Amino acid sequence: MPTFTSTQTQPSAAVASSVNVLFFDQEGQIIQQPEWMNDDEKQALERHCAALNLEKQELLTLPIAEHGYALSVLWDNKKIATIHQQQKLGTRIALMLKHLNEGTLAVHWPASSLDVIAQVIHGMYSAGYTFDHYKTVKKEDASNHDWQLAHIHKDCQTLAELDQRIHCVVDGQNFAKDLMHEPPNRLTPSAFAERIAELRSLGLEVEIFDEEKLKAERMHALLAVGQGSQQPSRFACIRWCGASKDCQDPVALVGKGVCFDSGGINIKLAQLIDMKYDMGGAAAVVGAMHTIASLKCPVNVVGLVALVENMPSGHAYRPSDIIDSRAGHTIEVLNTDAEGRLILADAIDYATDLKPRAIIDLATLTGAVLVGLGHEYAGLFANDDQLLADIQYASKQSGQKVWQLPLDPVYDQLMDSPIADIQNINLAGKAGSITAAQFLQRFTKSIPWAHIDIAGTAWIPSGDGVHAKGPTGYGVSLLVNLVEKHG
Repeated sequence: MPTFTSTQTQPSAAVASSVNVLFFDQEGQIIQQPEWMNDDEKQALERHCAALNLEKQELLTLPIAEHGYALSVLWDNKKIATIHQQQKLGTRIALMLKHLNEGTLAVHWPASSLDVIAQVIHGMYSAGYTFDHYKTVKKEDASNHDWQLAHIHKDCQTLAELDQRIHCVVDGQNFAKDLMHEPPNRLTPSAFAERIAELRSLGLEVEIFDEEKLKAERMHALLAVGQGSQQPSRFACIRWCGASKDCQDPVALVGKGVCFDSGGINIKLAQLIDMKYDMGGAAAVVGAMHTIASLKCPVNVVGLVALVENMPSGHAYRPSDIIDSRAGHTIEVLNTDAEGRLILADAIDYATDLKPRAIIDLATLTGAVLVGLGHEYAGLFANDDQLLADIQYASKQSGQKVWQLPLDPVYDQLMDSPIADIQNINLAGKAGSITAAQFLQRFTKSIPWAHIDIAGTAWIPSGDGVHAKGPTGYGVSLLVNLVEKHG
């Protein structure tokens, strides 16, 4: 896959690179003619593109006289109207490079919206992602080229700032993808915590709770979920104090980190190979903290990650158990496969002690949200109108889609237990995503809070033109945009 070893931005290029990305309008005219290209070369290239029907193929690689190659790209605003389409275009541009054995690339961007250009660049950088850590023999791939990249645009200073931001977001996104790709025998709760601790090198403050600390913190629900596993549970508190040294009034990001979910005693009967992805919320929070620190955002943010493995054994918690929680609420366990909300309950209660301005949790929480929204949208619940508006704004900025679902006292009543304070599923068997959110809301102490159910968006069963099959890094860009807006 192509990788970009260095990038720069400049207002013009007097000399052609070995490969030049040139954008054409629907009339077949070059939108931004490089200064080194004379009119005869321009007309010849436009005739080539017309003869080969660029509008149909959208990307063509053609020689430019003595100047190397042009990667001719159709810039059609109707075909890149969404952020996904813009990123997909960038991915396609990058993938075309694998057919060219060259090393310098100049992209002559149209003098159009820098926001659109930024998303195309995001797609270019995302295209180089691979996960081959466990291949003992690395595949020799002739398409793996290192490129020196130059962005050509009149407003090069603004584009340079955007480019740096995109690098940081993609790095955080790829960090989240790496975590999700890891197999559960390698990424145990302890190993996940160790990976988080390494982020201290970015300036993050990291505190890891072992099981003794978890007991002292009264995180009984979290410990109950993990007690059937031979792998000890962990909890991570990650601080970025970008607005003040005391980290007061932070935005709290909470992530569900079930490193493998067998379902426990209520063991799953299908899709077990995908259950290593049940820590997608934790991966998103950690990836976002990676980016926030890299960008040195002037905000106070705390990432809280609950890390467990849900396994059946003679020590496992059981259906019909009543367990305690950090908040003091007793919980009747009706299904051990509804474990994510239990560990989030303790994590959210811990977050309330920090007196945050808002709490946002991300979790691969329910199959019901996948049934309702598929892999396109995450389910969004919020108890505060301003926080809701800020998340919707962040969604539009990042292209990571959310769809608001209701919170309502009628649904909340379905979580009442006859013998404890609350039960962990509703026995009506419907509105599963909503009642899961109602469960979590009982632990928020009326602090502005949002729950984002990413069971359908954290990973995808087949490639979508930007991400390959598997983890998407969903939530990283959304959370970064959110804390910049809300923080």
